[in-house]
Amino acid sequence: MKQGKQIHQKPYTFRWYYILLAAPVYLLMLLPLPVLYFMADFFVWLARDILKYRRRIIAENLKNSFPEKTDSELRLIMNSYYLHMIDVFVETFKALTISRRELMRRVTFENFEEIEHYFKQGRSVILLLGHYGNWEWGGFSFTYHSSRQTNTLYHPLSNKFFDWLTYTIRARCGVKLIPMQNTLRYLAETRSTVSLTAFIADQSPSNQQAYWTHFLNQETAFFTGAEKIAQKFNYPVVFACIDKVKRGYYSVRFTTISAQPQSEKTTYITQQFAEMLEADIKRTPQLWLWSHRRWKHKRTNYSE
Repeated sequence: MKQGKQIHQKPYTFRWYYILLAAPVYLLMLLPLPVLYFMADFFVWLARDILKYRRRIIAENLKNSFPEKTDSELRLIMNSYYLHMIDVFVETFKALTISRRELMRRVTFENFEEIEHYFKQGRSVILLLGHYGNWEWGGFSFTYHSSRQTNTLYHPLSNKFFDWLTYTIRARCGVKLIPMQNTLRYLAETRSTVSLTAFIADQSPSNQQAYWTHFLNQETAFFTGAEKIAQKFNYPVVFACIDKVKRGYYSVRFTTISAQPQSEKTTYITQQFAEMLEADIKRTPQLWLWSHRRWKHKRTNYSE
């Protein structure tokens, strides 16, 4: 019982003054989205041209990923990326005040039956997605389109206030946040409950935890934790693509990677995820998180 309680503890420490710090953000997010987007255009200019926020990292990531593109093509992608990045930032905090009806109108699902099919069989689902489109709105919307519990992994932020604020936003929308180190134990304890557990699976692991593959023209490491969990419980694995239809509107499409993970070869699921995400990024590159230091780890004598 003691261990079970530890899993469900909130991973942050609340301070009373967080309410005061959050009040201006909350009041700002009461503004309609068109007004917030008008303000966002200013912050795009500020981040890109004045502060030059992570401009070197973005440029390097794009150049290494698309060596065949010209400098003008890469600049166009970069400019579009800054606009999308600020939009995602605004939209994430807008979740403090956005209504369920409004979010369901702005995030639609092309084939949610791909998920419901497994639920009807009494099977929980592992969902893999990348930092593509608006992964935050996508996660919130999963909870609104199904009666099943939506779980997602949680990694604390270094800034304690924003750690509390982002946790609060996600919890407000009904997402169950699981500390990363407790994922396996939590899913084992709740195995009798049909649920959806979402993994943002394109983060950068260290060499010791990595599966290495060729991704966006580079040797790239991927976590294998989601695959190992899926195989342990034989939960179906589904890939989610969250495409941007237009500003403030997204469309989600599901594709099953494996209905029977225990029958798959080792790393098959991780490799399929990498290939599906890469195809989406190549199709609409500005929708991926280029400002992240995705290739900070280099391969050092580890086999695939």
